[in-house]
Amino acid sequence: MSYDTHDLRAIFKEAKLELERREDERDFAAEVSGISNGRAARFLSAEDREKRKAEHTGEGERRRNESFTRLQTLLASNAAYARLYNDTFALLGDAESATDRAIAKAQVALEEAQAQLEQTLSRAAQLPDGTRVFRDARGKVWNERGEPVSDADAASIEWRGDEPAYEQFLEEREAVTDRAMRLEELQGFRIDTLGRIRDRMSDQDNPPSEREMEGWKEEIENGMRQHKIEVNMATTSPVPDQKMPSIASIASPDL
Repeated sequence: MSYDTHDLRAIFKEAKLELERREDERDFAAEVSGISNGRAARFLSAEDREKRKAEHTGEGERRRNESFTRLQTLLASNAAYARLYNDTFALLGDAESATDRAIAKAQVALEEAQAQLEQTLSRAAQLPDGTRVFRDARGKVWNERGEPVSDADAASIEWRGDEPAYEQFLEEREAVTDRAMRLEELQGFRIDTLGRIRDRMSDQDNPPSEREMEGWKEEIENGMRQHKIEVNMATTSPVPDQKMPSIASIASPDL
C-alpha cells in the first residue's frame, strides 16, 4: 500500500499540535492551582513577560543588597560618606603606625634608663644591712628610698671615693619614672583611643555617622600633638581625594 507523503506530514503536524495543546492545558491547570512549574511565562503577553522579568531582576538585586552589611551599603551608595570614611581610616592607620613606632622607641629609652639606674645603684655605697646610700653635694647622706640617713648610720659607711652622687641618682631615677610614664601614656592612647576608634569603624551593622568620624579625626590629631607623636610622611602613602574604599575590603558577615 502506498501513502501520500503530503498526507503523512499533515497527520504528523496535527498530532504534534494536539500533544502541545494537551501539554498547555496541563501546565495552565497546574499554574492556576498554585503549582508553579516555571512555564507560566508562555501564557503571558510580551508586555507581561517583560514586566515579570523586571520584577525578577529587582528581586535578585534585593537579595544581593541583603547580603551586604549596612556599612558596605553606605560605602557603595554614598560617595561623600565613603570619602570621609576612607580619609578617617587612612588617618587612623597613619596614627597607629606612628604610635607603634613611638611605643617601640619609648620602650628602648625606658630600658636604657633602667640599665643606667641599675648601674648607678650597683656602684653606690651600702649600709651594713645592704641598703644603698648616696651623699649629696652638701655631704648629707640619703638612702635609695629618698630617706635621710642618721649620722650614726652614716658614720658606719665605708666610702671608696668614686660612688655616684645623690643628685645623679635622683636624676636617673626621675628619668626612669618619666620614660615609664611616657610609655604608659602612649600605650593608653594606642589602645583606648586608636583601638576604640578602629573597633567602632569596623562595626558592620552599626556604621559610624559622619559626625562621629569628623570628631574622631579631630581626636586623633589632638592626641598626636598631645603625645608628641610624629608621623613619618616618607613611610605613609598619600590618599587621593577621590579614592573610594573597596567594598570587597570591608569584611562581610557570616551568612
